[in-house]
Amino acid sequence: MATVNSIIYSDKYFEERGSIYTIYDDKDPELQSVRFVQDKISKSFRGVVRGFHGDSSTWKLITCLHGVVLLITYDVLTDKKNRYVLDGNSKQSVSVLVPPNTLNAHQCLTEDCIFHYKWSEYYTSPEDQWSVNYNDKEINPQWKNPVTIVSDRDTQSGTLQELREKIK
Repeated sequence: MATVNSIIYSDKYFEERGSIYTIYDDKDPELQSVRFVQDKISKSFRGVVRGFHGDSSTWKLITCLHGVVLLITYDVLTDKKNRYVLDGNSKQSVSVLVPPNTLNAHQCLTEDCIFHYKWSEYYTSPEDQWSVNYNDKEINPQWKNPVTIVSDRDTQSGTLQELREKIK
């Protein structure tokens, strides 16, 4: 089983009607040991930031279906940060498999974007997730566009250091 973010590529097939591609295939070796139970989709507008959220048990398979997003992941156990630009309009589908103990946040870089993620655990409430301020100084997200809208949850969340102290 992957213990760090894995990037999963799949070809898109284009024709006169549009395109078709696969996001999830249980025959993919990277995904065989993960059982997904929910799919979630969010639509955002340019500059919107969602996150940093995560927990100790949930795997997420993240894909941008439309538009372009900046995805930032932060492993709270190893302090490894990754940045990905996911383009829903590219000729190849790119998904990121995010393991447990990893925070993730994304920003919409285009007029609008559709963000899809599969979850290995059922989402119940924000209280069951970790949340770190969207602009945490230690994570230093360096958002690509000016931030236009952020939820109260994401602006009022604590710091990465406070999270570390809480989960020790």
